[in-house]
Amino acid sequence: MKLALVIPWFGRDLKGGAEQQAWQIAARLAARGHELEVLTTCSRSHQDDWATNHLPPGATVEREGFTVRRFRVEERDRQEFDRVCGALLQLPAEELKAGVPPVPAEDSRIFANELIKSPELLRFLEREKENYDWFLFLPYLYGPVLNGVAIVRERAALQPCLHDEAYAYLPEVAEAFANAGLLLFNSEGEQELAQRLFGPGIWPKSRLVGEGVEVEAGGRNGTGAAASGDPFVLYLGRKDAGKNVPMLVNAFRRFRAVRPNSKLRLLLAGNGSAELRDADAGRAEDLGLVSEERKAELLRDCAALFQPSQNESFSRVIMEAWAHGKPVAAHASCLATAVAVERANGGWLAAEEAEWAELFVTVARQSSRDMAALGENGRRYAENIADWDKVMERYEAAFQKEQPRHAATSARKSGAGRKINQFLPNLGYGDAISNHALWLRNHLRSRGFSSEIHVRFIDPRVAHECHLFSPEALAASDAAIYHHSIGSEITPHLLSYERPKALIYHNITPADFFAPFRPDLVPILQKGRDELTEIAPRFPISCGVSRYNAQELAEHGFANPAVLPIPVSPEKWQLTADATVMEEMQDGSTNLLFVGRLAPNKKQEDLLRAFEVYLELDPGARLILIGKPEENDPYAAFINDLITSLGLEESVVLPGSIAEAQLAAYYRTADLFWSMSEHEGFCVPLIEAMWFDVPVFAYKSSAIPETLGEAALMFTSKEDLATLAATAHLLVQRGKLRRTVIRAQQQRRRDFLPEKVVQLMDRLTDELIKLEVTKKWPFHSCDGIQRAATLLFQFWPRDNLPAYLYG
Repeated sequence: MKLALVIPWFGRDLKGGAEQQAWQIAARLAARGHELEVLTTCSRSHQDDWATNHLPPGATVEREGFTVRRFRVEERDRQEFDRVCGALLQLPAEELKAGVPPVPAEDSRIFANELIKSPELLRFLEREKENYDWFLFLPYLYGPVLNGVAIVRERAALQPCLHDEAYAYLPEVAEAFANAGLLLFNSEGEQELAQRLFGPGIWPKSRLVGEGVEVEAGGRNGTGAAASGDPFVLYLGRKDAGKNVPMLVNAFRRFRAVRPNSKLRLLLAGNGSAELRDADAGRAEDLGLVSEERKAELLRDCAALFQPSQNESFSRVIMEAWAHGKPVAAHASCLATAVAVERANGGWLAAEEAEWAELFVTVARQSSRDMAALGENGRRYAENIADWDKVMERYEAAFQKEQPRHAATSARKSGAGRKINQFLPNLGYGDAISNHALWLRNHLRSRGFSSEIHVRFIDPRVAHECHLFSPEALAASDAAIYHHSIGSEITPHLLSYERPKALIYHNITPADFFAPFRPDLVPILQKGRDELTEIAPRFPISCGVSRYNAQELAEHGFANPAVLPIPVSPEKWQLTADATVMEEMQDGSTNLLFVGRLAPNKKQEDLLRAFEVYLELDPGARLILIGKPEENDPYAAFINDLITSLGLEESVVLPGSIAEAQLAAYYRTADLFWSMSEHEGFCVPLIEAMWFDVPVFAYKSSAIPETLGEAALMFTSKEDLATLAATAHLLVQRGKLRRTVIRAQQQRRRDFLPEKVVQLMDRLTDELIKLEVTKKWPFHSCDGIQRAATLLFQFWPRDNLPAYLYG
């Protein structure tokens, strides 16, 4: 495999974290037999002038066996760059908004283009991009990286070394993440930060590789004592405000104020000064910059390592402490370190100064046995994420040329020459049933089948994806898949179809929900459910999109109905979220979200009443109800009247029918997904919310507990609105409960990835094509179905069926 590593500065002795990492990656990939070249500039280092060619251009070969190609840098507009960079650095963290440019577009371009300039390097990438398998770019924020990714695109593997800083919010950075073919992350928290900044669409191409750490000998069985014999907490790293060291020192002073007789000390080692006071003498000590041997001794002997920095993509010192079997404390707001500590169960998290002071108390009184257990947990985690051999194996796995997704199944071209078409009442823009049909069609085609979608009613926005139903299209099919959500005039045609066929059931909304609003719908809905019994003998193969639906099929006489969940992939969100919505929804207010049609079974009225109580706890909150209202729908009118009567006009947002880019923006800015729905056959928005790391709070009804599994917080009663509001408020807070729910959701959402569902789909398809085309099933009268279809179309024009009848 031929690889190129692209970095602005490169050298054996460079001390920057990304530069050291790049050298290790290059040397180790070469040692593993890969043909590797480093593409860099003639600038010497980050600390030197970026427009000066300190080193000669051209190619040299390092003794480790890889080539370094250096390219000249050119003059840049330093004054303009410094102006823009200064403006970015002065932005308060609370003013940074994901998806919203932090500076004007022209300033953003100046930052990307005037930071370090090497047109020669970019021309080389353009000229030679087809001659390398992959280009590994790191770190993210420099011109040669941002512009280079745009040139090689799908051959780019971007390893961003991402921090939550103003630079990360520039649109050029978002474009680099979108253009890259692979995204490689040093830590789980860094990957989570990237998804928060750029959306879940990047998840399919994201890989956790980790970062190797070489630990000096020192053992894991230290005494936990300094030279004085007293236990100590250790800080390792640069001692400045950017690393939160002043806050840590103040926290230690607060600890000393309440525990003046404690023997616990604080030792700080690294560049810079900790600015200790005379009163700190004897208890806190600045050791300055220490040797690697002395660092190993400190790690061996410390009681714990405290890492208060909020800006890390990976923490070497945490991994080094864990390698020595020592527990660590990390900042709760730094995803890279906080997620590692949580996943490892290797220490503690703190945010405010008072919480750090309390952690000193914890260390002072924790038993040595408990401390050792936390340290051992961390050691096991570090053995995986920070072991160089395992890290390099993950690089190699990521760089392997990707096979077509679901290759094992797609390679089975069993469908050659066969035509399996799908039939359903309507195809709409963005609804779950329609998206399911589109996914099934694409997968059938990947197996070699000829496959089209035929519907009675077509949304103009998806007209290119389907065909108007005709009996001739059905007759021309070798097999048929029918999506059933309510009887329609195409149902009798499917019933009389005598070739292999399968039914996928998306459920029918129980008629009782509509009685107060649309009594005319009640007999139609009830008829649709009752006639499942008449349909059952005509479909030898059937499945529901949930066990809840499959059980209903079984109760109506379907033989052995299977379960075929709706796949929910983050690939859908490979788009730019609407910038206007992103900005509007990040104004400091809490955003409570529900996505679903305005329909009586969704119980938006219950959510509004609960929200009225919630506002007592969080007066500035807003409730966003996304769902298209039907024209002249009594339920929509009822909801609008309720909003007015509760005085919620200024607090409720009703976007109506929106584009996917707007929906993505509402998901990305939501603090909580709150569902009061009492009937769902599956409920795709629950899984979508999980992909956006929005905690879900839902009423436990119908298929909802099956869809959520153990991953969300559910409730079984709506009587106590005050308790529901208080629980919702707890989930909104950036605390342990929220983190616990999100961690569980991050696991659950994987169960609905296409590669998990595709095996079930293939099983259904295989059963379908095994049926003999000439097989005749006993004909059961479908007069009842025909009567239902006739009744249905007496009430609505054929081009204006209410969408909420489906599912």
